[in-house]
Amino acid sequence: MQFSILIAVIIAYMKRRHIHNQYWPFVISIWFNLCGCVASQVANFYFGGNAVTSNIYFIIFCLLVLWQFQRWGLFSDVSKGFYLALAAFIVIWFVDTFIVGSLSAFNPYSRIINSMIIVLFSIQLLSSELLTSETSFWKNSRQLILVAYILLFTIKIITEIFWQFGWQLGDSFVFNIYISYQLINFVVNLLYVIATQWIPTNTRYSWLSR
Repeated sequence: MQFSILIAVIIAYMKRRHIHNQYWPFVISIWFNLCGCVASQVANFYFGGNAVTSNIYFIIFCLLVLWQFQRWGLFSDVSKGFYLALAAFIVIWFVDTFIVGSLSAFNPYSRIINSMIIVLFSIQLLSSELLTSETSFWKNSRQLILVAYILLFTIKIITEIFWQFGWQLGDSFVFNIYISYQLINFVVNLLYVIATQWIPTNTRYSWLSR
């Protein structure tokens, strides 16, 4: 299911010369998502685990999401808000990965905290977008992407909590949580596909596409 992101990647590649500058962080993130899926499979095959690649992927993906929020004006009222958020994400991840835990282990605290922040930022942007946008939801890339982020990072929070602290509920319960994560991830990838299809276009080519 995770490789269903490939459809959005292909659409974004075909539209790359005309994608609006505001949406390039999202486009880069879905390309990076595909690379992360490949790296995870390679790590599992050759090293018997993907904790290292997963930890590195998570922080980079979070920073790309923050960059997308910055492009959408989330931090326009606070001049240094974007850089403070970037610093906070990196510090939280670093402490959890290298002090509390290790790079070769799945560390839940930074995933939970950073995911909660992204969900709150997504809700803030989505509420503003719903009040001002006149475009249908299914044709509004920004709304689709924000809903996808809310779904993705909410299920990540739930999964991390139960994966780390819910083993007493039984293996079958934890397995069901994992399956739920995979299903939500598939829905998120479908939302990415629709969102990518409706990304606004530039009248001029972006510097990134030259």
